[in-house]
Amino acid sequence: MPIDYRYHIGSFIAIFLALLLGILIGIGLAPDPEGLKKTVGELKHDFMMDQHERETLTAEEKQYESLSKEAVTGLIRDRLKGRRVAIILNHEFNHDPLPDVLRALMKESGATLASTTTITKEFVAMPESLRQRASERYSLVPSPGVHFRSLVAEQLGRDLAEGREDSIAFLHSLGVVKSSADSDYRLPVDTVLFVGGIGASDDASPERIDLPLIGELLRLGIRVVGCESSLSSTSCIPLYKSKGISTVDNADTLAGRMSVVLCMAGATGHFGVKDAADRLWPALSTTGRP
Repeated sequence: MPIDYRYHIGSFIAIFLALLLGILIGIGLAPDPEGLKKTVGELKHDFMMDQHERETLTAEEKQYESLSKEAVTGLIRDRLKGRRVAIILNHEFNHDPLPDVLRALMKESGATLASTTTITKEFVAMPESLRQRASERYSLVPSPGVHFRSLVAEQLGRDLAEGREDSIAFLHSLGVVKSSADSDYRLPVDTVLFVGGIGASDDASPERIDLPLIGELLRLGIRVVGCESSLSSTSCIPLYKSKGISTVDNADTLAGRMSVVLCMAGATGHFGVKDAADRLWPALSTTGRP
């Protein structure tokens, strides 16, 4: 079949005309140089205004943060004066700063911090060798359906409440608890801050250790408050709520730390940012100063 060059020539002309039309339309839509200069100037002005607003907002945020810290410091100062407090960590926090933050908070609020006790993985696992030694020391015989570690947890509660230094020293020798260097277990305590929240299933045993320990403390008339970080992978707050104690699920925040102190001073409820919370913080009028 002979090649029809007229067809190809027609196609080339059509393409050329389309390109030419596109160029003409583009030139027609493009702003004139003065208009383009004006547009660029307006964009620069808007950018500078946005940058100024960001700087202003950042400065105001720092001012409000400073004001909030001062206000909270004023609210919690001496709020726990006269209370003898024990902190219990339901797992080993390692490099997490939360325990140190809470320890400083207790002192800042005027409490006497008697001890800081950490429940170790040895307590969670409770191997047979430790069970045997603890059983001989305390004559512990679990009833059917009761875990041995729960009996040891109750024993720890009695030791803290009554100031049994020798007994806690024995638990320390078993490796089931660790203590801060400044812990003085000779001091009976009247208030306990229980710090929960876990990252891995073998870090803690809330049902078999935390709940029996909290239950024994409550039986002995000790005020118990449960708390954890807002970043905890697994929350212990629903379990703590089941024991009827006040809870704070964001103790790593400024608002959470204020809530912890107010709860230890007498406020009741469940505070923080997670689903189990009733509100962000307690009503400031619910607790007076000592």
